[in-house]
Amino acid sequence: MKNFYTYILLLSLILFTINVKAQLINENQLDTCKVFSSISEAFKNPSTVYVLDLSASNISEIPKGINQLSNLQKLNLANNNLTKLNSEILKLKYLQELNLEENRIETLPIEIGNLINLKVLNLTRTKISSLPSSMSNLSNIKSLNLSWNNLKSDSILPIYKLKTLIDLNLKRNQIENISNEISELKNLKYLNLNFNPLSKLPEEICDLENLIELDLGKNSELKQLPNNLNKLKKLEYLNLESVPISIEEKNKLLQLPDDIIEY
Repeated sequence: MKNFYTYILLLSLILFTINVKAQLINENQLDTCKVFSSISEAFKNPSTVYVLDLSASNISEIPKGINQLSNLQKLNLANNNLTKLNSEILKLKYLQELNLEENRIETLPIEIGNLINLKVLNLTRTKISSLPSSMSNLSNIKSLNLSWNNLKSDSILPIYKLKTLIDLNLKRNQIENISNEISELKNLKYLNLNFNPLSKLPEEICDLENLIELDLGKNSELKQLPNNLNKLKKLEYLNLESVPISIEEKNKLLQLPDDIIEY
């Protein structure tokens, strides 16, 4: 009987340990986790791997069996030769941060929307030209970097559903206009629209009451500003470098502090 109770106790401890491991960890914990930089090392004890850095590893495909890393929550695949995301990476349900910068992933699979715990996604310089509608399922995302790609106005529509966004970088794309649905991004603090062929901005951009930085620099087609930029009470930086606005348009900015505007 004593052995039976001992067995039950050990089994309970094992199940408890498994349950503790199979959960999201917070940002501070994630920053202090061991960083694995070898997939072979990671596979030795998969359940202990929370952070995997395979950046600049000259890989052309995501390692097979990566979904065995059931607790993986931060994955860096930047500066590689990847052309697609396999189905295994899209099963990493606890993934919070994914860096794919400097790859050639021209198309994102629909299953990207399955990564519902994703908070940080970096797709800069990946050559993508569209976003699947399933991107709108990323209901916990806070930082999205889509800079230096080939995105156009109609290809970024899923972004306007991401109400948890704090930092949105759309620099150096082919975006000609911004939807009035941008007003839904109430938590947005940083918006980078630098170097696009924007011709105008919707008045609804002035409803982003938490906006701290707005970068409109190098939009050479932008000649008209919204009328109520003064509603952005928390704005600390407005970049209008190389934007050909008239004196009349500049007068719309008179109620903003001079020292926050860069021409």
